[in-house]
Amino acid sequence: MQQLPKEQHKPAQEVSKLFNTVVEGGYCSGCGACASVENSPIKMSLDKYGRFQATLTSKVDTSALNTEVLSVCPFSEVSPNEDEIGQELFGKNSTYHDRIGYNLATYAGFVAEDSFRERGSSGGMGTWILNELFNHGLIDAAIHVKQHQPTETDSKLFSFEISNSIDEIRTGAKSRYYPVEMSEVLSLVRQKPGRYAIVGVPCFIKAIRLLAKQDPVIGDRIHFCIGLVCGHLKTTTFADMFAWQCGIEPGNLRSIDFRKKMPGQNANKYGVEVKGLQNNKEVSAIKSNYELYGYLWGHGFFKYQACDYCDDVVAETADVTVGDAWLPQYVKDSSGTNVVIVRNPLIQEIIEKGMTSNRLHLDRISADDAAKSQDAGLRHRREGLAYRLHLKDKAGLWRPEKRVKAQANHFDRKRKKIHELRVLMATESHLAFDKAIQARSFTVFRDIMEPIVKAYDNLYKKPLWRKVLSKVKKYMKS
Repeated sequence: MQQLPKEQHKPAQEVSKLFNTVVEGGYCSGCGACASVENSPIKMSLDKYGRFQATLTSKVDTSALNTEVLSVCPFSEVSPNEDEIGQELFGKNSTYHDRIGYNLATYAGFVAEDSFRERGSSGGMGTWILNELFNHGLIDAAIHVKQHQPTETDSKLFSFEISNSIDEIRTGAKSRYYPVEMSEVLSLVRQKPGRYAIVGVPCFIKAIRLLAKQDPVIGDRIHFCIGLVCGHLKTTTFADMFAWQCGIEPGNLRSIDFRKKMPGQNANKYGVEVKGLQNNKEVSAIKSNYELYGYLWGHGFFKYQACDYCDDVVAETADVTVGDAWLPQYVKDSSGTNVVIVRNPLIQEIIEKGMTSNRLHLDRISADDAAKSQDAGLRHRREGLAYRLHLKDKAGLWRPEKRVKAQANHFDRKRKKIHELRVLMATESHLAFDKAIQARSFTVFRDIMEPIVKAYDNLYKKPLWRKVLSKVKKYMKS
């Protein structure tokens, strides 16, 4: 337990409450909004499991703190929810959909010009939109996650950085399944006036919206928010897990490409490329994600607990959201296809012009289809979340207030067990990997996780009688 401030004026009470509920409860997503507040006594630090978490500075002083830290936290009990933020931002011009929030238009497709699609993890739309905002003179710089060269004092592989040119923007393409935080880069935004666009996952974008309402400098300088569809956040050990299986032990990884496209394969089958030290020599390796233990997103290895208590998959508070179009008609294209959810009229105009000039190859799809492209994630964060909230309430534990209401009667025993095992896999993966590092053996990690994984996977297998019945039906039809 960290030493909290003893003084009882409101800023001190806010800090205490933030730590007693969100942080100590395990709901901190590491966004860094609370540490971005001017004169904040909070800083962001990587914990022993490779998660960014809010921590108190050695000298806690809240006397100069004006902004209420709870009001900028996306998981606090006092901040408005995504529907309320979306209504204020987009309610006048958009229609509301219960799975993807407010929207003006929804598309699926890719960038047809230049190398945007080739460089991106999917269809290249995220970087293209930044590129267009810059070219149209609507922003002076972009804030997004880019590769970071690790040093002896700073081992991070990725961090939020500011890109001030088209060339710099393009180096920020691709998905990064790695922990980052925003307080450092937002400090730079304070120091340098300008018009910025920021790219982030749902809880980070929500935090930016909350911070912008409280902080006039941030509110004035962040002009556009580009959201990323999010399965869940990963710790640093997710990258280490892949690298270790390629012969690079934890601590020796220098860079990783999580999504290297493999021509001729389905979009959900891609390569993972790692570079690092092996016996003090620089080495590199590429393996298909299907070859790597722990690649399945549904198993939730190294997931932040906060992600299991978030009900926003598609960054509902962003001006535009991009992600993978996991729909049958697109998944076979190894080059990648984006789903795009537009809420800002200006960005919709830019996209429509791109389509007219054949720079973009986009299909107009329904909001229902946009939601279907993220069906698994939405089920986990809505129906699954309702059950997890029920479990917290049953145990008498604090948890964030969500748009989803706690309930258990919508699940049978099997579905309850599935969601209980998902929580267990995520929780146990952090502990198991720590034990594996201490033993210097990846096998230790696998041996601990495998019984849980098998128990989970078995719940998805068809009973023998169902298999027999299916074969009989096929035979009768032939």
